Amino acid sequence: MKLRPLNACDTPSLLKFANAMFDEKKVNRDLGLVSFDRQSAMAEEREFLSELVRGMKRKEMVSVTAFDGNRLVGHCNVKRRLRGDVMHACTLGVAVLNGYRGVGLGEKLMGEVLCQAGQMGIWLVQLTVFANNPVAIGLYSKMGFRKAGVIPNKVVRDGKQLNEVIMYADAREPINPPRGRAGKVDPRSNHGTDVLR
Repeated sequence: MKLRPLNACDTPSLLKFANAMFDEKKVNRDLGLVSFDRQSAMAEEREFLSELVRGMKRKEMVSVTAFDGNRLVGHCNVKRRLRGDVMHACTLGVAVLNGYRGVGLGEKLMGEVLCQAGQMGIWLVQLTVFANNPVAIGLYSKMGFRKAGVIPNKVVRDGKQLNEVIMYADAREPINPPRGRAGKVDPRSNHGTDVLR
């Protein structure tokens, strides 16, 4: 497994990743993603990647991906707020493919992104997660995130109303360092928050 930022050559890998997320969301309706709601096209992923690379060059974003060989299997990013008095704040998104969850990959991705964000002067990190996803909430808590509140009925999916938990972390405070762990994938583990799209 290799962690690295995305680059301009990664559009085909990104397209496969996005469409794998879409396919899983069709089957697993409790999957904690609010995008990936339709099949993606190469042009869309090229534009997303172009914006992401521009944002990284401008120090507006941090993006780290996980590759298993040539296959993109995980992505985490933060997008900084651009107004002067909130430039220390950002929103975090993370997604990991089915089959690669429950083995510490999300933890490693987030640890790397939070470290890089801190080096850019971004220290207040916010994310959202479905309230019915205790596995993801546990991971974020382990990474130093705290609950700020709950928005009731934020998502309506298949007629089912889902509450959304808002969490935040102060990247200036020490977090549990990411570490690899061998183990089986926990099939109950969903993505708790969305890669920013």
